[in-house]
Amino acid sequence: MNDGVRRGVTRGYVGGLLAATLIAAMALLVAAWGGLTLMLDREPVNESGVPVSAAPLLVLGLLALLGWLLWRGAIVLLRGRKAPSWDLILMAGGLAYLVWCLGGLLCGMPVGDTFASPFAGALAVIWGLVSLLFWIVLARRVYTDRATPRWPWERHEDSGAE
Repeated sequence: MNDGVRRGVTRGYVGGLLAATLIAAMALLVAAWGGLTLMLDREPVNESGVPVSAAPLLVLGLLALLGWLLWRGAIVLLRGRKAPSWDLILMAGGLAYLVWCLGGLLCGMPVGDTFASPFAGALAVIWGLVSLLFWIVLARRVYTDRATPRWPWERHEDSGAE
């Protein structure tokens, strides 16, 4: 990282990065839960008495929580802290696990679908991973002098050859 001057970023950049991170989190969650469903031959919510909207609403709430934690992490980074906010990164995974488990119990899910579920563990790992990824991308933008990555056809135009 550069010890010199920080590059400024706009709220729009942070907001776009935040949106991309939330989309990536949801994509990873769908892929991980789909893989676990195939491997374990069970659904994330097995109980038939649980309302159909319980799991999607819990996931939407967890995405909102992740967005808020990422915004807080961006503020910490933009205020000059160059080290990762490990407390926020670990909190993202831990809170995701707890909210899923406690919210699931309140919705009527059994303990096997909440605290003892591999789906809850995957959720916690993904939330922590995307939090770290968000920090890495934002820190690269703010604290390094490296140019924005370009596609090969964009580099070709820069060389002047046509």
